[in-house]
Amino acid sequence: MRQHQLFSTKTTIFVDMKNLLFVILSLLLLSACGESKRIQFEKLKQVDTIAESNADSAISLLSMINRDTLANENLKHYYDLLKIRTNDKAYIAHTSDSAILSVINYFENHDFNNLLPVAYYYGGRVYSDLGDAPQALEYFHKALDCPNINPITMAVAYAQMAEIYSNQKVFDLAIPAYKKAIELNDGINNFYNLRNLGNLYFQQNNIDSALILYHQAFDYTNKLESLYLNSSIKLQLANVHLFNNNYSEANYILNSIKGYLSNEDSISISHTFAHLYYRQNNIDSTIYYCGKLIKSQSLNAQLNGYNILANLHMHNNRINEAYDAMIMSTKLSDSIQKLQTPQEIRQLSSIYNYQIRERENNKLKQKAQKHSLYLYITISGICILVLLLFIFHQQSRHKIHKTQQLIDNYAETILELRDSINSNASSQSAIINELFEGRFSILNDIGNTFANLSGSIADQKLLYKEVKEIISRFENPKTLTELEEIINRYKNNLMQKFRDDFPSLSNDEYQQACYHYAGFSPKFISLLMHQKYPTIYKRRTRIKEKIMASDSAHKEELIANLN
Repeated sequence: MRQHQLFSTKTTIFVDMKNLLFVILSLLLLSACGESKRIQFEKLKQVDTIAESNADSAISLLSMINRDTLANENLKHYYDLLKIRTNDKAYIAHTSDSAILSVINYFENHDFNNLLPVAYYYGGRVYSDLGDAPQALEYFHKALDCPNINPITMAVAYAQMAEIYSNQKVFDLAIPAYKKAIELNDGINNFYNLRNLGNLYFQQNNIDSALILYHQAFDYTNKLESLYLNSSIKLQLANVHLFNNNYSEANYILNSIKGYLSNEDSISISHTFAHLYYRQNNIDSTIYYCGKLIKSQSLNAQLNGYNILANLHMHNNRINEAYDAMIMSTKLSDSIQKLQTPQEIRQLSSIYNYQIRERENNKLKQKAQKHSLYLYITISGICILVLLLFIFHQQSRHKIHKTQQLIDNYAETILELRDSINSNASSQSAIINELFEGRFSILNDIGNTFANLSGSIADQKLLYKEVKEIISRFENPKTLTELEEIINRYKNNLMQKFRDDFPSLSNDEYQQACYHYAGFSPKFISLLMHQKYPTIYKRRTRIKEKIMASDSAHKEELIANLN
């Protein structure tokens, strides 16, 4: 039994050690896999970093990475995007859109390292190489519409759009696109944006704007310390001087930059020199540089060379040479026209169709904005209605509260009058008793009505209306004429004497005098006349002064009864 327990214990320890070893190996494997993913990502990131400045090295590094060994789909599609990017930076033309479409589709559905705007941008670059201008513009727009696009990608997208518009001579769209790219200040690319925008202005004979941009680009070359870029912008300045007939300055600049430009720019120098010497009628030098243009691989350069030669020979009466140059110019012009016309028509048609789609999109956006505005107005209207209902509810409550206060004031006044009944003379008591006959029953009606105040606002409104009618009966139990008759009956025609002796009194003064002679207190009179107590008090003082200043035979009697 003991041996069995010992064996069981050993077995348990062995099993636990085995499980522990398995766990440790699993953790190590997971750690190794995690490190492998990180290392793979860092290698791809390194390729991405150097692609901008050294595309050939980036291509070499990328070729050393086996796509099939990458840890997941994120890294594999990042690899595909880098392959497109490095080829683009190395000026290797894109011949198919299948790879970029696969990359775009993946990153549209998987958010990895903020690569979707970059994928959209290279979608535009691929379709630019394929000659599909509208599709290229669409992808550049998609890149710009991404909320997380970085400024560098935004700048190059605007620059690429500007180049497409510029190639199609759509300057009203190219110029603002270049300006957007320049505002984002994308380092060395800003030099090219400034230079290209200056070229657009120069083509439109806007020389002042072109010069400003050329000088800004020239300042960039001094910061970058690049002789090639410096010479490139000097070539544009030489063309400006040539346009302004400043031949000596143009000649000086051209001679200073001959050795710093590539073959493509050398064609531009030859073209500028040919124009310069033609303007100066330097026959030998013009023929020399036109010969360079004619020997180049560019059909446009050859055409320019023959055109300059034709004009030179015509100017110098060399009819045969001029005729030969014109024949060659015509042949080249026809060849170029045959090559360019179908492509230009297709591209211009594409641009036109794209603009139509953009207008339709803008209409849809405006419609959506109008819908949002209507929705906002509706919601605002509902909020205002709710607010008005709340204000109405509060006002109803305030009116009911005010009515309750009025009843309390009347009740207090009635109590004061009841007290005054006991203290006044018998004739005064008789007037008050007659005037207030039935008023206590009215007060009872008001009390019973307000005892039932409960329930909804609608019920409270009806009760308030009923109370208001009761109070109106309470405020006007007798007309003024009836009040005069009562006072005259009990006080020896006192009001008749008052009317006869003081016909100039105002209606308010006479009405207040009646209330005083009837025995009402000033506080109750203010309620009856709907006037403030200080007003009642001042008017009574004024009535007394008029009585004392008069020659009335009843002066003493009238003053004595004016309480």
